[in-house]
Amino acid sequence: MTVEPPVVSPLAHRAQDLTSLEKTSSGQVLAAEVQDLVQVDLRVNAGLTPRLTLPLPSRPDTFVAAPSLDVLWLGPDEWLLVAQADTAGSLSADLNETLAGEHHSLVDVSAARAVVDLTGLGALELLSKGCGLDLHPRSWGPGDCAQTLLARVPVILQQRAEATRIFVRPSFGDYLVDWLLDAGVV
Repeated sequence: MTVEPPVVSPLAHRAQDLTSLEKTSSGQVLAAEVQDLVQVDLRVNAGLTPRLTLPLPSRPDTFVAAPSLDVLWLGPDEWLLVAQADTAGSLSADLNETLAGEHHSLVDVSAARAVVDLTGLGALELLSKGCGLDLHPRSWGPGDCAQTLLARVPVILQQRAEATRIFVRPSFGDYLVDWLLDAGVV
């Protein structure tokens, strides 16, 4: 009999540190790891996208939110599908069936990124301390996403209505949490 070890999120050991950001930022920024997300990287020729039932964003650096699914534009032929863990299996199966016989790539990259949500009035100001993107509301708002560097770490930023979501490789997770804590001191 094989016993599967419990799944532990990449930043589980830093949950308390993320929570402490609220105090160090004088209540301006709240941070929490987002767990149980499935991330699927879809690569397909843009000419085939009309065949898909997914709402794919066609404008660079944007995302489309559908029920229980976000689709982030990463490149002219690449999208990141982000869904709750319980909906991802059927999503991949449906896409593989729809694209059968066509040149495409569909890869579960869930283990490749940890996810942190930042909320609060100071979230974008905090991120602007280490990010070259213009995060002012005139340039950055809900529906936007981008691959960028944050504190010299490659990340994907997603501006949702309720939070700024940061996708980061687990190997950079501890460094990013430390940077957030340091940059968040008011």
